[in-house]
Amino acid sequence: MAGRRKKRREDEEVSYWLSYSDMMAGLLLMFVIIISFTMMQSRLQYEEDARQLKAQQETLESQATRMETQEETLAEQEATLAEQEATLKEQEKTLTTQQTALLSQQKELEEQKTKLSSAQTQLETQQTTLESQKKQLEEQQKAAAVQQKALEEKQSTVDAQSEQLISQQQLLDAQAAQLSSQQKQMEEQQAALLAQTQQLEEQQGQIESQQVQMQELIGIRAELVEALRQAFEGTATVSVDAKTGAIMFDSNVLFDFNESELRPEGEEFLQEFLPQYFDVLLSPEFRDYVSEVIIEGHTDTDGDYLTNLEISQQRALAVARYCLEDEGGVIDPGVVETLRDIVTANGRSYSNPIYNEDGTINMDASRRVEVKFRLKDEEMVEQMIEILNS
Repeated sequence: MAGRRKKRREDEEVSYWLSYSDMMAGLLLMFVIIISFTMMQSRLQYEEDARQLKAQQETLESQATRMETQEETLAEQEATLAEQEATLKEQEKTLTTQQTALLSQQKELEEQKTKLSSAQTQLETQQTTLESQKKQLEEQQKAAAVQQKALEEKQSTVDAQSEQLISQQQLLDAQAAQLSSQQKQMEEQQAALLAQTQQLEEQQGQIESQQVQMQELIGIRAELVEALRQAFEGTATVSVDAKTGAIMFDSNVLFDFNESELRPEGEEFLQEFLPQYFDVLLSPEFRDYVSEVIIEGHTDTDGDYLTNLEISQQRALAVARYCLEDEGGVIDPGVVETLRDIVTANGRSYSNPIYNEDGTINMDASRRVEVKFRLKDEEMVEQMIEILNS
């Protein structure tokens, strides 16, 4: 049963890191899917805008053709109107001539009447001529009336054509204004599409850069864990977690039971351990990637939680104080200055005990101090999430 519990605990740790890896792979997959979807949407939007633009261009060409046809029709109507006006002028000229002739004939009639008393014999002939001339005059007057009526009808037609011409000109002006508006809208759509394309390219470059940095940080974590494992390999009092790189050592080496003040033996141990640990962690290869060093104190399950929380915090603080004050002088002062910016101390009480193979709590092993590090990959994940959300 104890073996199963231990194996279950190990499986839980393996599952944790497998879940972490799956989460990272899921984030990358989600990022690729979102980018693909975004690019596809942009492509579809671009094709839709192109189709709309083509349709608008076809509409404009059709309107231009219709305008040309209307202009040709208008030119033909203007030519017809000019011909009608010329014909009307000729008819008016003919009527004037006929009226002049009529006046002349009337004058001759009066002269003949004056001569009636002296030329009675010529009266019948002249009377016949007069009647003939009157008949011709009546016919001419009828023809003039018909011509006048036709002239009035033609004038009405000319007025109607003028109104139609004005209406067509107004329609042409409206179509020209609509054409200008459509042209302006098309230019605005092209500018917006260009801006969206540039923004998409910038986001693509930024995300690719973030992916490269994230992959680099994941590799750095593995290299740092391996470097710590090799540095402390064969050291009985130091245990290096092969997955997280956390350092764990028995607090009995550092403190007396239920005490939080470092033992002389504990100070000697830290004098040997700390320089070796920070030489690896803060080496030029890894320093720029380390964002935090966490010192955790843990207790067994004897006593209440708050009492154990206080002693675990005091023990973590004692180790942190030894690192930062460096009373033994074993850590380079420049390293101490760096540690003051990144070291934190936490007490965990008995929240994470160590179990024996039979499932019982190992009280001695549970009383321990752990030294962990945190890289900047969590910050990178947050930046990726912000980019995806934007």
